[in-house]
Amino acid sequence: MTTVREVLEPLKNPSATDEATAAAVQGFNDLAKASASTIDDFIWEAYNQIFDVAGEITPEQQGRLVDFIIQLRETTPTDANGKVLVCGNTGGKLWKDLPTFGWVARELLNDIDPLQRHGSPAAGQQTKWENWTAFLAHLTAKKQDFTLYALWMLRDAFEENAEQVDSPGAARIAAIWIRYCGKQLRDLSAEGFTFERRLGVPGAMYDDRDWRGFSDERWSEWMKGLRDAQNKYPSDETIRAAAELMERL
Repeated sequence: MTTVREVLEPLKNPSATDEATAAAVQGFNDLAKASASTIDDFIWEAYNQIFDVAGEITPEQQGRLVDFIIQLRETTPTDANGKVLVCGNTGGKLWKDLPTFGWVARELLNDIDPLQRHGSPAAGQQTKWENWTAFLAHLTAKKQDFTLYALWMLRDAFEENAEQVDSPGAARIAAIWIRYCGKQLRDLSAEGFTFERRLGVPGAMYDDRDWRGFSDERWSEWMKGLRDAQNKYPSDETIRAAAELMERL
C-alpha cells in the first residue's frame, strides 16, 4: 500500500500541477479510509509526516503543500460503510476540523529553541525550525489560524532577555512570521485581540504589562526588537526584509 510519505512527496516540487495536488488529497483520503479502525493513530502519524515534509522545503517552495492542506479541509472521507470519519480524541471531523493538527504543531514548536536554552542546535535544526514556521505562517495567511504560535515566537525573540545568546535564530523565526503573515498579525494588533487564560502574557522583559494577546503597544515593541536585530545582524536578508515590511504594515 502507498505510504503517507509517498503521497506527499510530489508536493515538495513547487512546479507540481493542480492534478498532482488533487491526487495527493485523494491518496490521503484513501489511506484514511483504509485506516478507519485506527484513525487516531493514522491522523497523528500523517500530520507528523506533513511536518517532516514541510521541514525539508524552503518557504518559497511550500506553495503546493499549503494548497494540499487547504484542499484537504474541503473533503470529508468516510469509512467502508459511508460513515464520516471522526477523530476519537476530539470528535472533530476529517478533514474539515483538522483534528489534533494544532496539537502536533504545538508539540513540534515546543522543540524550537532559537534562544539556545538547551545548547546549540544540531546541524540543520535551525533550517527545519524556520521551514516549519514558514509553513504555519503560510497557512495563517490562508485563514488557517496559528496566530497564537506566532505570538509565542515573537515573544521569545523580543520579550525575553536579549543577552541570553548572540545568535540571530530567534529573530529569524520571528521575521518569518512577519514576512509571510504579517498583515494578519498587524490586523489583530490593531484590533487588540486577546487570548483566553494566560496564553498571551508578556515575556520576562515586559512582565509589568497587562498584555494578554496582540496590541498596538506590543506590535511597536516587536518592531523595535526586529529593528534592533537588523542593526545587530545587518547581512541577514530574512531579518532585513521583515523589518522593512513591518514598518510598512
